[in-house]
Amino acid sequence: MNRRLRRKIKRLRQQPIRLVEQKDSFTDEEVVKLSQCLDQYILVAQKFLLS
Repeated sequence: MNRRLRRKIKRLRQQPIRLVEQKDSFTDEEVVKLSQCLDQYILVAQKFLLS
């Protein structure tokens, strides 16, 4: 996995955590969107590792 992708995932992992603390909700629309975005990057990383 390249460094840019790894850094992006690392940054994205922290954002939903902070947002949940602010919103006090795991189901807030913004939290869900960030989580889905992170999921997409993780899928890309997994495909990269498997190829």
